[in-house]
Amino acid sequence: MFNCINSIDAYIYSNDKYNATLYLNKFAKLLRNIPDSSKQNTVAFSKDIETLKLYIELEELRNENKFQITMHLDNELMENDYKVPPLIIQPFVENAIQHGLKNKDTNGGLLEIRIKKFEDKIEYNIQDNGIGRKAAGQIAQNKQKSCGMQSSFDRIRLFNKERASSVKITDIYKNSKARGTLISATLKII
Repeated sequence: MFNCINSIDAYIYSNDKYNATLYLNKFAKLLRNIPDSSKQNTVAFSKDIETLKLYIELEELRNENKFQITMHLDNELMENDYKVPPLIIQPFVENAIQHGLKNKDTNGGLLEIRIKKFEDKIEYNIQDNGIGRKAAGQIAQNKQKSCGMQSSFDRIRLFNKERASSVKITDIYKNSKARGTLISATLKII
């Protein structure tokens, strides 16, 4: 939230009224969605995706098109009233942006989110072409550690009633160089 407020302030300071208003309206809508969602153990899948899209739009505005985000959704998931824990993959998306894509030396970052129904499960795949976990870890050594990803790991494990988490993180390499990260998570449909 602090980053959002700083971005709005920067637009106001530079007298960019259009983007300040656009950003503020999206931020206000996100702020309305988060408390509504966080009061509940589960929310409709479509509501969770709406909140995730708002977060993504704010990040795209704030980072001035340094990266591109695509989202591919299984239509059946949007058309049915499936329930999921609120904001369940937002920390994974945030981590990909903050640690993988923002630290790239060049523009051209890509974040691809694929969500599909498979049998009695929802499969989430979040893949970036960022700097990789090892390089991101070296940069983040002196920064405050985020608890969001661990919280999502634990929430998915509890939601699925499993001992081990249904989340897998894979480092992507090309020609022995880190080229991004893939996070795969599976939720049981209820």
